[in-house]
Amino acid sequence: MQHQTFPAATSLDLAASASGRRTDTVSDLVFGAHCLNRHTANLAILKYVDFQGFLVTGQHSGTHWIKWMLSHALAHRYGVEPPRYFNNASSNELIGHPKHPRRHPHLPRIASSHSIPPYALQWRWLRSLRRPPPYAVVVRDVRDLMISNYEKWRREYDVPFSRYVAGDPRGKAYVCDAWWYVRFANQWGAIAERYPEQTLVLRYEDFRRDPLENLRALARHFRLDLTDADLKAGIAVGSKEVMARHQDPGVDEKPVRPDGAGDTRFSPADLAVLGAILDRHLKHDFGYAYFDQPRGYQIAGAGADRPVAAPPGWRAAGARAA
Repeated sequence: MQHQTFPAATSLDLAASASGRRTDTVSDLVFGAHCLNRHTANLAILKYVDFQGFLVTGQHSGTHWIKWMLSHALAHRYGVEPPRYFNNASSNELIGHPKHPRRHPHLPRIASSHSIPPYALQWRWLRSLRRPPPYAVVVRDVRDLMISNYEKWRREYDVPFSRYVAGDPRGKAYVCDAWWYVRFANQWGAIAERYPEQTLVLRYEDFRRDPLENLRALARHFRLDLTDADLKAGIAVGSKEVMARHQDPGVDEKPVRPDGAGDTRFSPADLAVLGAILDRHLKHDFGYAYFDQPRGYQIAGAGADRPVAAPPGWRAAGARAA
């Protein structure tokens, strides 16, 4: 596997020092410009309308796992061969990137990506001209997402975890960081808030707690004709033990990571840095306990009865940093 190289993010610190401004002030200005550029010019997702459903997952939010289970449910329903592996091209045979050719034209057409939508996807007049497919968006607690991303790419990043936590608002240094998460959450949160009937938001943690019910909700949203037997066939292959046996041995990347693997942890100082970024920029928290009060779009049924507890010092650290 040819590893990607990542530019250092220290140039923002140097720019801040040269201008006499705080690093967070420069970062916020850079981030605003980056958002304006990406959310205005990146219109690719608007092309893909001929789909029965579009699964959009945050980075490290169960993409392989959910696709694998739903693919096996579809295979069970329509009597076709399921993918052999979940981490190579065969994983896209039933559900894949919208660019991939269809192997089974008679099956429902489901796309999958990590796309962050442009502002234009919120425009009613455009949606009336090109009706988008129903979207199902899967989000995850940013703290777990960042640890997972850092553990996967730490050799390529070659920076301490505290440096990675500060992130790169230009979107260049890391595959995914806090700034990427804010863009993903804010854009999809705005769409879910405006078009709740067409946009289903699921939390990875809820999927882990009750995979059958959440897979059922996903199938219902995409109007897939799947029975409980079909869904249970998908759930049956979703354990880490089963999936570990279906990793392509010819692919270096091993997405299935044993529970508890890796030694990366947030320090109080790291939480302060992350909390400050979220406090300044995150508009939709999806029911995660990042702040004292909920922000923006909240997932139905995932409120006070099932909170995701913040780690000790989270709110206090964020407040001090702000």
